[in-house]
Amino acid sequence: MGPDLPSLTYPACGALIGIYAWGRFNTPPTNRSSTRQALYWWSAAGYVLSALGLFVVLSVLLNAGPWRNLLLGENNDASLPAPLIATLALTTLLPSTPMLKRLDEWFLSVFLDWAEIPAEVKRRAAAMLPSSFLVSREDVDRLREAFGDDYGDHLVRHFRERRGEGLELSQYRLTRVAKLFDCVHKLGGEPRYARFFAEAEAELGELDRKAGEFLRRSANSLTLADRLHELSDQTGYDEVVEERREIFARDCREMFIALARFLAHAVLRSEASEKEIVLRLRAIGFVTTESISLPQFPIHSLTALALGVFVYLILAVPFFSALMEMPRQQASEVAIAAKVTSVRLLTVAVTVWLVQRYAFFRRGPGEPPRFFAYAVNGAAAAVVSAVICFVVHLGDVSPFESLYRHDRPMVLLTFLLCTTIALCCDDWTDDRAPPFWWRVAEAAGCAAVMGAGILMVVHYMPDALPFPPGSLRGRKLALLIAMPSGLGAVLGGLVPHIYRCARHAASARRDEANRSFVGNPIPVVVAEAGAAGSTAAHA
Repeated sequence: MGPDLPSLTYPACGALIGIYAWGRFNTPPTNRSSTRQALYWWSAAGYVLSALGLFVVLSVLLNAGPWRNLLLGENNDASLPAPLIATLALTTLLPSTPMLKRLDEWFLSVFLDWAEIPAEVKRRAAAMLPSSFLVSREDVDRLREAFGDDYGDHLVRHFRERRGEGLELSQYRLTRVAKLFDCVHKLGGEPRYARFFAEAEAELGELDRKAGEFLRRSANSLTLADRLHELSDQTGYDEVVEERREIFARDCREMFIALARFLAHAVLRSEASEKEIVLRLRAIGFVTTESISLPQFPIHSLTALALGVFVYLILAVPFFSALMEMPRQQASEVAIAAKVTSVRLLTVAVTVWLVQRYAFFRRGPGEPPRFFAYAVNGAAAAVVSAVICFVVHLGDVSPFESLYRHDRPMVLLTFLLCTTIALCCDDWTDDRAPPFWWRVAEAAGCAAVMGAGILMVVHYMPDALPFPPGSLRGRKLALLIAMPSGLGAVLGGLVPHIYRCARHAASARRDEANRSFVGNPIPVVVAEAGAAGSTAAHA
């Protein structure tokens, strides 16, 4: 028997949607070289998954007769399968469907923001200051050899490794630009940079043209200035060339910035890790480049917290069952403790991971709270909790029905708790540790949110609770509120503190890494260290 054609339509259309979404995320091609590789791949995968999710939702709606008539109107053709219509709407016909286009653009902007595109490359380029760029005696000798054949002696004789005043300062500025230009070209000969230079061939050609014109024009200007200096008295010379020096300094700075921006794209596209990016930039000559040490995921602290929560539930569930007058089943109590522990800690782990890795979920100093980002974080955690509960019910006759009947409260409480924890992780932006009462307030806030969530469950989802309707009054209702609220207080008091400890540890590692780079530089920088002191003092 041949394959069922409708069953092949969904994976085929899904593949087309994935390819189209991947191309959208990578448009323009500079997106690929505008952020760190890990951020790019995670965010690209997230955008592709969101496009596939939109495809599934649209296909389900188009399979329903009323929705199909509403969406297609007079253009409804019953012979066209729903996944094909959804694929056309999300690809070739996307510009002509305003609502889907706006939704797709929103998803794209969110994931580009998560990937820090183009903020990352802008930040890298902005940190590549001419004042932090080192030029050594060995660099000058190498530059004279490299540029002598193409530009002649009237250029290379202006190269110098030390900053001076007047004409010497202009010569030093020219040397920095020439060295950076030479370093950029040398990267093109390395295998790991070959793909980037092939992709950026047109941009590199334009940069070569501008840099070449700049070097020739600069050589002529400095040679003329040198001759005027020899023929004129010092006072008259300074008055004549002062304005020219300012223009030349501006031109040098603009050329240096253009080269630094191209270099930033190159290292982000070609270097695999933050450490390799820093080593490369320091080897080139940016000796003050700092390492961006991301906070390590606090797996050890969260594991200890998970064990504590499991022990708490093992002890509390029998007590809770007795007070609620529920029949005791020891195996069931252990399963409940394991399930609740898994859901609570895995969803909290997802919350912490998202806040750590993506700037979208955290604010900078002085910025207002990002409430929408916290809600998105909570929604992601709720999806994870639903997946965990679904896996638990795989042995049931209808896992989806069991998930809906028994675990709606779990998913709702996960959303509320993780949204609040995401807010608490982001409510203190100072480098110093918050006062102890701050942690108490965070614990009380999470407890209050969990209590309010339980009241919502009792009011709106009584059929999902394992208690007879109308039996939750007085002591039983108070106990039902107290148990999850206590767990929320524990998580609210500890998880934001664990997150902040990981952030402070990352800051300490970054400072230590920067000290180690200075104290134990890589071989290329060792040769330049002799000039570092004088350069840093004058730049």
